[in-house]
Amino acid sequence: MSPMLVVIKKEITDALKNKLFLIILGMLLLLTIVSVVLGSYQVKVSLDSYNQSISFLKSLGKTTFPAAPNLNPLSSSKSFVNYIGLLGALLAMVLGNASVVKEKRSGTLKLILSRQIFRDTFLNGKVIGNMILLFAITFITSIISLVSVVVISSVPISSGDIVRMFLFFLMSFLYMTFFLVLGIFLAVLMPNGNKALLITVIIWLVISFILPQIGDTMDMDNQLPGGFFSSMGMNKADTQKVLDHFKFYETTRDGIEQMSPTKHYERVGFALLNIKPGFEQNTALEVLSIKWIDVLGLLAPSIILWLLAYMVFLKRENIYQE
Repeated sequence: MSPMLVVIKKEITDALKNKLFLIILGMLLLLTIVSVVLGSYQVKVSLDSYNQSISFLKSLGKTTFPAAPNLNPLSSSKSFVNYIGLLGALLAMVLGNASVVKEKRSGTLKLILSRQIFRDTFLNGKVIGNMILLFAITFITSIISLVSVVVISSVPISSGDIVRMFLFFLMSFLYMTFFLVLGIFLAVLMPNGNKALLITVIIWLVISFILPQIGDTMDMDNQLPGGFFSSMGMNKADTQKVLDHFKFYETTRDGIEQMSPTKHYERVGFALLNIKPGFEQNTALEVLSIKWIDVLGLLAPSIILWLLAYMVFLKRENIYQE
């Protein structure tokens, strides 16, 4: 077995022995199952109510019926966005931090690197091993969601909906990967593992809660329930004219939101799940092409942090102990 495969196998085995990881994973899976089942059941209730109404109207001899409700079976996964933003990110941070810190504390890092294994191979194995875990988690939750929608909601689901759902969970995987690499980078960069984890959590709080909240608060359209511009009876063209007068303000507000991978994940996720209107007629790949800036906002930070982790890990000599 190659050295990298040995590191990957060890990383997965160690993670499955990590009690904190297993606790967070259990909470994530439990909340996912509950939310998806309840969401699918709500879709079923809406469909049953409509069918009962049609049956009642037929019994009265009516020949004209109201239009069927616009049921979105994918909306049952809406809550998963919040759970990944909270528990998924926390899960990835714990994995990233522990993958490096455990080797420092046990004194095995220096021993491992003194053998016939290169530093880049060692770091690659750790990142890939944990990414396999995160991918397995998102795949399992996607299967749970798909089965729940098909079995419970009783609403026909198209192949396009299935592609949308799996691409949404792929975006969830990319989002968690960012926090995994962030945790690894700070654990490599900082000599104290506890401080590295604390800084990781602080960064998570800033980019996942503070920056999006600032952006939402500054959004002029969020000042009234249902949207300020809609309440004023303004169409899209009129709205754009108003925003053009506040171009610097809007650029600043949008720039703050662009710094948040959480906001990028939310935007592309809601578009794929048809929760955000305007993407119903687009295919899943068309949605990704429209939301390419948000996909890039998930990929680019992870790649940059990965490269930085390499630079530190390959060049620094005093990384063996806390």
